[in-house]
Amino acid sequence: MKTYLWMGIAGGIAGVIILLVQFAYTSSEQAIRINDPWVREAPPNAMASAAYMIIENLSSQPKILTSATSEAFKRIEIHQTVNHNGMMKMQPQPQLPIAANDKVTLKPGGYHLMLLDSQKPLRAGDKVNLLLKFADGDEITITAEVRKFTPPQMNHDNH
Repeated sequence: MKTYLWMGIAGGIAGVIILLVQFAYTSSEQAIRINDPWVREAPPNAMASAAYMIIENLSSQPKILTSATSEAFKRIEIHQTVNHNGMMKMQPQPQLPIAANDKVTLKPGGYHLMLLDSQKPLRAGDKVNLLLKFADGDEITITAEVRKFTPPQMNHDNH
């Protein structure tokens, strides 16, 4: 009888541990939500492109995006487009902080992931898997659709 009692207790403890591990994984994964990920279709023979998305931090702690990888590109860098003396320049960033309960929008003309050394040409409709890595060890794999991008036309009516 004692053997069965200990087996029952050990089984119950193992079940609780499994539930705790699953809960930790689920809550960690849900701390970050990625909305509308997409990759800009590059011109023919271009070896670089850019990825855009909304990174939402659902936690009460700041999160820091430190890097990203993809089998479709040899290298990915975090960039920010800035106005420097009237010229728009892309500047590599060592990381991208996302404040607690806030979001950061990666978009053309702002923050983005610079996708370098494409392994193959990507066309509108293709899918690209990206692995986003955070300073606390969290990793999120997302799938971004390749889209055509047409920059907004400038209005010259007042010139």
